[in-house]
Amino acid sequence: MKTTVKLFTSVVVMLSLGYLPSSVNQHRDIAFWHVKHTPDSILISYYRFIDDFNAQLNSLTDATLYLLAINAVTDAQFAWALRLLTNDQAQSALPFWRVSVAQQSVDKRRRLSALLLQSERWDDLTSLAEQHLLPASHAAEQLKLHHGATPASIDQSFASHEGFLLSFSQLQAQPQCQFNVLMMTDHRQGLAKLNAFKIRYQQHPQPSSGSFCFSKPIYLGDSINCQQQPQHAAKCDWQPLAHNKAWPTGFDFIVMMTATGSGNVQGGIMHLNSASYYGLFLHELMHFNGFEDEYPLPAAKQAWLCNQKGLVAPNLFIANDLTPPAGWQLSDSCQTPIKAYKPSHNWSIMQYQQIPLSVHYQQLWLQQITDPSYQPLRFSDYFQQFKAPMNFINKMTKKNIEG
Repeated sequence: MKTTVKLFTSVVVMLSLGYLPSSVNQHRDIAFWHVKHTPDSILISYYRFIDDFNAQLNSLTDATLYLLAINAVTDAQFAWALRLLTNDQAQSALPFWRVSVAQQSVDKRRRLSALLLQSERWDDLTSLAEQHLLPASHAAEQLKLHHGATPASIDQSFASHEGFLLSFSQLQAQPQCQFNVLMMTDHRQGLAKLNAFKIRYQQHPQPSSGSFCFSKPIYLGDSINCQQQPQHAAKCDWQPLAHNKAWPTGFDFIVMMTATGSGNVQGGIMHLNSASYYGLFLHELMHFNGFEDEYPLPAAKQAWLCNQKGLVAPNLFIANDLTPPAGWQLSDSCQTPIKAYKPSHNWSIMQYQQIPLSVHYQQLWLQQITDPSYQPLRFSDYFQQFKAPMNFINKMTKKNIEG
């Protein structure tokens, strides 16, 4: 009864406003006062001063804005949805913006898409795009990357702002570096991870300053086909690109970041997935320069590598009727009657990637890359297999797949 009296009083006050000899602004101010002190009057106040209320929706209390929203006031529904998204309540916001978004301006829809991106609501962004309600924006470009869109569909200014490339054009090797590396990925998360690896490497270059220079990440999108089997080694089909792309000169290796698959190096190409950590990246980088794993090698590789003699890698000596260097210790690399040796009795980054690079292995690495006779297997050599298999096989001796 008390609520009914309060509502009746509010109605009487609002109806009487039209007969007061004061200005419309005074009437509006009284309406807002009643909304604040008698929330039951909100709908009466709203429909009398729609434009004024819509201009001040963001200043309303949660209770007042929610009351308007559940009473199907379109702009209030959208404003309430944005408020929920801002407070990390994306699922609760969904029904409110879904019924009101079509009536909103481009700027308001852009604000919605930014909040959805912040919450990584990819299905919601996709739904907006399918309804042609997703405006050109940062979120729209990120959605393209999320879906692995073709590089040609990505806005060039967006790519420049985000620090990645869409093609090899104007990409030049850095002559001050001994090795130049192309960094590539086919998906959104890979771009951020590659940039993070590059920045961290530049803060502490190994094995010394000027050893490696890394390009900006290059987004390949759907122009390359990479396997999606998490339990298998990461790999991509390079044959189409080897034939059809104009590759920049002066680059030695490729780091390709896929969505899934375990890290490995094959023929001057490193494959990593975007959940990889920096220690694994450094471990695989050493494979570029011939270092071998110090955990048991695959049986197929042991079958040929562990039957060789002498120093077959900077960190692996095969004692096939030979005496290992002084101080070298048994390695787990070869689980065969012919024993293998490694430079140190301590665990190293080539055995457990979580272990930091030691001074000893850093010196071995530097010694390897500064040896005038050393010639690594480059990705251009690997690409030759698609044209001249026999040449590739000869070059691949002692340089098979590395884990």
